[in-house]
Amino acid sequence: MSTRMIAVKELVPGMAIGEPVLSASGKVLLGKDVVIAPRTISLLTMWNVSHVFVSSEATSPSANSDPEQTTVREDGLTEEFTDFFKEYDSLVTTAVHSFDFIRNTKQIPIQELKETSFGIYSTVLSTGPAIMDYLLVSDYNIADKITRHSVMVAYISTIIGRKLKLSDAQIHVLCLAGLLHDIGKLVVPKDADSDPRAHVIHGAKLLQYVPSLPQEVLLSVLQHHEYMDGSGFPLGSANEKIHLFARIIAVADLFHQHAYSGEEANPLPVLEYMTKELFDKLDQGVCQPFIRYIRDCLINSPVLLSDGRTGLIIFFNTNHLDKPVIKTQSGTIIDLATTKTIFIKRLINQEYLASAN
Repeated sequence: MSTRMIAVKELVPGMAIGEPVLSASGKVLLGKDVVIAPRTISLLTMWNVSHVFVSSEATSPSANSDPEQTTVREDGLTEEFTDFFKEYDSLVTTAVHSFDFIRNTKQIPIQELKETSFGIYSTVLSTGPAIMDYLLVSDYNIADKITRHSVMVAYISTIIGRKLKLSDAQIHVLCLAGLLHDIGKLVVPKDADSDPRAHVIHGAKLLQYVPSLPQEVLLSVLQHHEYMDGSGFPLGSANEKIHLFARIIAVADLFHQHAYSGEEANPLPVLEYMTKELFDKLDQGVCQPFIRYIRDCLINSPVLLSDGRTGLIIFFNTNHLDKPVIKTQSGTIIDLATTKTIFIKRLINQEYLASAN
């Protein structure tokens, strides 16, 4: 069967991949004969693939011919959802073991941590645009707070790195830095635990002489609490004196810390806080693309309102990101920016609810 090259933006559902699509590192992203679905086009765009080879003969869509196509199981969960959480649980469990080893020995199992960070990066690639939807509503309490937060910051930092179009090599290092950013909290003496600078300093000391550790990781650990206006710690560095990876991790760290309360998630107030209160403190070249990305992810997301009703986010008010327009299940439209009595209590997820029932 003959093939022809076509721009990804010109693909239409029903076409078939004529030759395997490879990443820059040689990894097979899509195999030959995969039938193009709308989600496949989104994945190719996210992977920064501009052109692919397609079969010259027309192909009709088949429900089973596209491995990226979403299938729904009898319990209502998509296969992508369950596959993601199997991998997520495995990565968090591995990180728990590594972090416990650090607590007990004050040594860094660098190879294991590199493998965990690479697994996080690979999961971001394989899950595609849906990954943030899952992370936003399903921050499972399957590990201690430090480990769970570190894994989530690695995930979010990796997503930001891709949005900023960093290279694969840069994102690998960024992901490892996100995973290790709070490593000092594992070894801080109890008498120094109340000093916010202690975990930064102890973390940098812990990593200083680790062989084969990229310098960017050490800088990120040391600088992830620095602010662009020089008001951060431990050194009061400002602007370009703060490494880009540290600026990215600062956004990811702050977002995750504020978006979750226990097992519930409501990222809307922190988006508003980051936009208005931290404008001079966070790198806006990092922060604004991330906020736009989260905002786009949240369109059509189900939410629980303070009055007990559920609905979907259908529009964001630019000046009030924490008060979008909601369409309730009964079809009522509510602009939260115009009411003081109703607010979003938390995000909900139909798939997560189905798994709990």
